[in-house]
Amino acid sequence: MRLSRSKSMGNLVKTRLKPMLALAILVAGARAEDSTGVRFDEFKARMAMEFGHVVRGEFRTAGTHSEPIRNLALNRNIVFLEQSGQFNEAWEFKAGLMGVLWWPYTPIAGPPGTRTMRVEPKLSILTARKIFDPAEADSYVEAGFFPYKYNRDAWNLGEYLYRSGTYPGSLWTNDGYQLMDHAAYDAYGVHARFSNFGGNLTHDFNFFTEAATDPIGDITPAYELSFNHPVFQFGFGAAYNRGLSYRPSQTRPKDDANSYIEVQADPAKGIAYYKGPFLGAPIAIQGDTTRPFAVLHNWTQRGLKLMGRAALDLGFLIPEASRSPEDLRLYAEVAVLGWENQPYFYEKRSERIPIMLGVNLPTFRILDLVAFQAEYYNAQFNDTYYYNIGSLPIWKVENYQTRDQESYKKSPWRWSLYGRKSFNRIVNIHAQVASDHLRLREATNAFTEYELTLYPRNWYYLVRMEIGI
Repeated sequence: MRLSRSKSMGNLVKTRLKPMLALAILVAGARAEDSTGVRFDEFKARMAMEFGHVVRGEFRTAGTHSEPIRNLALNRNIVFLEQSGQFNEAWEFKAGLMGVLWWPYTPIAGPPGTRTMRVEPKLSILTARKIFDPAEADSYVEAGFFPYKYNRDAWNLGEYLYRSGTYPGSLWTNDGYQLMDHAAYDAYGVHARFSNFGGNLTHDFNFFTEAATDPIGDITPAYELSFNHPVFQFGFGAAYNRGLSYRPSQTRPKDDANSYIEVQADPAKGIAYYKGPFLGAPIAIQGDTTRPFAVLHNWTQRGLKLMGRAALDLGFLIPEASRSPEDLRLYAEVAVLGWENQPYFYEKRSERIPIMLGVNLPTFRILDLVAFQAEYYNAQFNDTYYYNIGSLPIWKVENYQTRDQESYKKSPWRWSLYGRKSFNRIVNIHAQVASDHLRLREATNAFTEYELTLYPRNWYYLVRMEIGI
């Protein structure tokens, strides 16, 4: 009787507690493998605390209207949870969640403790990867959601092929939640890589789906070619932004606000000849239901983007005992954000070419990395107003006759200084001082209309302490 009862208790432990024990082992980071060939790798958990201020900035809403920003707090608390594993040596998978505690931007803001705190839960990664040859892991295809990065030297500025618009050619250095250490594109879609010559030559094919702005579901096909040598690396890429449209009519909206028109002079009505954006036409024309104008063009979001990059690694000039892995690298990236010219907003291709130059300064093992980057981008406009409210590929203009050049000017220059130090496998410190493309999210989760750092004299700093297991 006692033996039977002990046996029953043993079965109970096996049936009821085995799943709980397995979960506990998984969370603790142990490796587990079963008869199906599934192996779970180490479970990772990271927590990050960011502290900083927009020391000097500008909140602009329209034309010449702006309000100065002084010492605006930039605080974030972030948690990452990630599990990876393998299946039969040919499949790899990763799944991760993150949570961001943040404070929405408001022009009239007190300390963070007096403002409403928001919590943003989101995926950090969810992807499955098929390796074509387990002995050659540089050739694979993966699908899902994952941070995609093609330029290892883009610590803050750069990564233009995907972290940018085409029409309009807005640049991004954060997603509004992660303000540092996120120089990557949040990709939804499929990525395939094929390598030759031991990984020295790689081909990347991407099909990324638009998931944030209308029309949702457009696909951007892209190709990248990369050459990797211990001393010299270069790469080229092309992306046909929204090349496969889910709703083509929304990629080139026929909305009046998205129209370039021509109005013939009508002395009887006191109307002068006009040729330009509909929103810049005389009020009498905009309010005339007979539509006394001809539509010459509707702007489109679709366009071809091109990218080139190069890097020169001179770290071998520093003695091995004094060199950090990223020391003394010189690098550059350039892109064309829309090859085709369009009237008024996009007449000059030279105004759609961002250029980034950077150098990793020698740290002699005091720090792991110190990277300085500078950028030149001579786009004539900067806001995202119409793109935010209606996904229209145009800018907001206060004075259409002067193209805002008399009332609104911005600097084409941006800069960034980034550094980090790992004290051990658990504790890391990161810091950034920059005048980049900083846009924050407001209470509605929408981005601020203009960048908050429009001039090199506008800048912010961030310090990030990260603990991971």
